[in-house]
Amino acid sequence: MIVTQATPARQAATPRSRRIMPVGRLQWWFLVAGGHTLTVLFIVGWFGLARFFPPPSPELSATAIAQRYAEDKDGIRLGATLMFASFALWAGWGAVIITWVWRRVSGGRILAIAMTISLTIAEMVGVLCAFFWAMGAFRPGEVSADITMTLNDAGWLMFVLPWPPWSFLCICLALAIFRDRSSEPTFPRWVGYVSLLTALLFVPAGLPLFFKSSEMAYDGVLGMYVPFIVFFVWVESVTWAMGRRVAIENPDAPCDQSFTLVEEGVA
Repeated sequence: MIVTQATPARQAATPRSRRIMPVGRLQWWFLVAGGHTLTVLFIVGWFGLARFFPPPSPELSATAIAQRYAEDKDGIRLGATLMFASFALWAGWGAVIITWVWRRVSGGRILAIAMTISLTIAEMVGVLCAFFWAMGAFRPGEVSADITMTLNDAGWLMFVLPWPPWSFLCICLALAIFRDRSSEPTFPRWVGYVSLLTALLFVPAGLPLFFKSSEMAYDGVLGMYVPFIVFFVWVESVTWAMGRRVAIENPDAPCDQSFTLVEEGVA
């Protein structure tokens, strides 16, 4: 007689879970910490290291521009590096804002897609302007002064001329804020008006293409300083207004809860 031994049944896999960062905390890091950090990184890189305040005049000769880049080449390189890092943080900051528009506003999907495209273009523009400045500081004195001047002009014109994507981004956010009909809106309505005003004040940034002197050049009040200042006022206004709601409002889950990741395992 053949005796067979019963094979024990394999137990079903049991899920194992682990906790990850709460949604509200993740939003806080991307929005509040990221928003303030990108502002600080850019200001330190632009003002402190590259010493682009005041900007070089478009009327300076090629020799004078090349000499400035040669004297400040290390600062410009370090400053451009911080500016690159600043623009990297735009991804997380913008993701929080755009996700809110997508989920919480009537017609939000259209606005969110438009904002995503505008932010992508705007961020690429920002990276390119820092790239041109860095290229100008790469071989100053080793290449023709005309090349350094051209790279300098490219950086500054790239910095101010592509204002339409920024304005469109602000307009889309303003529309989303005005369409938020919830009993406790995430954004106060004044942020919508600030966004519209910002979109309008970006328009003079297109003037430096037509002027090499006066307040409308890329070293002038209208051509550079007004768009520059209102941009960071807008960023900080949006960051503050939404950041104060992160702890009490969340489109996915309460801020005191965490997502649970489920992994398959064998007991």
